[in-house]
Amino acid sequence: MTSQFLLLLLLNFACALGLTFLLYHKLFQDKTQRVLALFRFLSFFLIGLLLINPEIDSTELSIEKPKLTFAIDNSESIQKLSDSKGINDFVKKIRTDDELNSKYDLSFFSFGNQYNVLTDSLEFSETSTNISKVIDYAYEINKEETSLFVMLTDGNQTFGEDYYYKSFPEPISSSIIVLGDTTTYKDSKIDFINLNEFAYFNNEFPLELFVSQNTSTNTTQTLSIVENDVKLASRSITIPAKGSTKVEFQLKATPVGMKVLEAELEPLQNEKNLTNNKKSISLEVIDSRSKILLISDIIHPDLGFFKRILETNKELELFTKTTSDFIEYSEYDLLILYQPQSAFRKVFSEIKANQLNYFLIGGSQTDYGFLNRLDLGFEKELIPTTEEYTATLNADFSLFQIEGLNFKSYPPVLDKFGDINLTTNFSMFLNKKVNGVELDSPLWVFDADSNIKRSFLFGENFWKWRASYYVKHSDFEKFDQTFQKILQYLSQAKSKNNLSVEVNPVINSGESNEIRAKYYDANFEVNPDFNFSIRFENLETTKATQSRLLSDGDSYIYNLSDLEPGTYTYEIKGVDVDISKVGQFEILNYSSELQFENANYKGLRRLVEEKDLYLFSNREELISSLRSEDVKSIQKSTKKTQSLVDFEWLILLLALTLSFEWFYRKYKGLI
Repeated sequence: MTSQFLLLLLLNFACALGLTFLLYHKLFQDKTQRVLALFRFLSFFLIGLLLINPEIDSTELSIEKPKLTFAIDNSESIQKLSDSKGINDFVKKIRTDDELNSKYDLSFFSFGNQYNVLTDSLEFSETSTNISKVIDYAYEINKEETSLFVMLTDGNQTFGEDYYYKSFPEPISSSIIVLGDTTTYKDSKIDFINLNEFAYFNNEFPLELFVSQNTSTNTTQTLSIVENDVKLASRSITIPAKGSTKVEFQLKATPVGMKVLEAELEPLQNEKNLTNNKKSISLEVIDSRSKILLISDIIHPDLGFFKRILETNKELELFTKTTSDFIEYSEYDLLILYQPQSAFRKVFSEIKANQLNYFLIGGSQTDYGFLNRLDLGFEKELIPTTEEYTATLNADFSLFQIEGLNFKSYPPVLDKFGDINLTTNFSMFLNKKVNGVELDSPLWVFDADSNIKRSFLFGENFWKWRASYYVKHSDFEKFDQTFQKILQYLSQAKSKNNLSVEVNPVINSGESNEIRAKYYDANFEVNPDFNFSIRFENLETTKATQSRLLSDGDSYIYNLSDLEPGTYTYEIKGVDVDISKVGQFEILNYSSELQFENANYKGLRRLVEEKDLYLFSNREELISSLRSEDVKSIQKSTKKTQSLVDFEWLILLLALTLSFEWFYRKYKGLI
């Protein structure tokens, strides 16, 4: 109790006494006032105590036993290399050991890729091991003054940062029990493969492999790349003694579609573990470059416009021909018909026969009489004079978004004079404007309903739009991107599915893998505002599973790690939109944990000293060492600040003193 508190208490006493005397200054002559003054004094004094809220510091002492933490590897490799029942019996024995429990505060956790508190027996079902994370955890609990740490593992890590470059924190007394056979068998394996997810059709793609072997001499083995039991490439390689080497192949990306490749490393003589001599990987061969053909029988600056805006886009490839050239129409995704005349009759026949997308551009040299007879969905008045038209953007246009382009400020385009009557349901993009007056006549339209995509632009000299944009912005970037977007929209077949699905065709069982879907709008821009369901069927067991895809920002995902090995078909369906996508993938009965044939004694030796490394057969030596360890309990003091008075009782006393004063006044007739 501090002198400051005593001073406040004395001051409270004096104030309560003074206030009471002011109210009952005749208390020495009147017995009634003396009784009332007593109650009032107590009330004032209690109120003062509530305001002061006196506190007192206290120190509590406690004795804590040193902590002994056991971390046990719960991965599949332990099941293969060790006596799983013996390990569980050992853990159970430690839990019930009276001497250890009296000496230490015991805690247990299991680990695979993550670490978890161990409350039951070990199942050895983890499909990956991250020893590095266990070492990081040891640093965390070191802050809590943990004195001893014991890890039980085979030392085989399949995930995370290499523990080879780590060590346990020095204040902790760390020991390791090695689980599994420490005998080293000759082994060669494919460590991993580097391969891009995609390759363009007919291009060559690199395949990079890292292989290793553990014998004391150099070995010469054959490494092959196989697809559907057909050997694509093979090479004799030399792997250095107890080392690794990198091997590269250049393969041709054919045909379009998914390729599943298998790398096969010729095994060593009498090699025991052959499962790690094969590894599968996949890539998709795509031909995503849309081919655009510009057909024109005249020379005009507008032709150079298309060349300029597409020269920076790798997904759109431009070709130029005249109507007299031989054309393989089926090779192209979009035809640009510049100012068609009667010589285009065959072109329109091919468009109809092959259901091709096309972009028609009219102007001063266009034969509109010929186009009217083709019944393309519009009719134009046949007036021989020409007129310049300014463009205005239709605010209700919704097929795709146009950003940053101010068409009304661009130079006018030139076309033959005359109204245009649309006979098909077109989506209006730009309207015509003459001398500041907006006309009820289209300048640029898109067909939103037919099976093929088509667009009509009634005007030439739009190359000036690009030049005008450059004058204001000193670059062409956004302008070119907008027109690339328009051409990309037109070049995409309407029959193409707007639901994109990403999933590896070959998946190792137990590995973290997912199926990811994206929904695109009419211009192939991601739209994440819909719901999708997914249905799996295992072709081997005919077992079906149905679920919902979870939204993940701009895509929808489903985790595949819980599916059993087998070949699966899937169907993704829209809940809010009429769209679906089907596909297939295979989950291999393959576990990286089961590729090991012995414990990694050498790697674990780098973590602790030789004396702290025990074989599982010598586990009793470790227990004896822990029992005989000279460790001391820790005395901890905890300083607490407590209120000297109980507020509830204090308020109750205050209520009583005030009540007694009131009743006494009532009894004496003073109220």
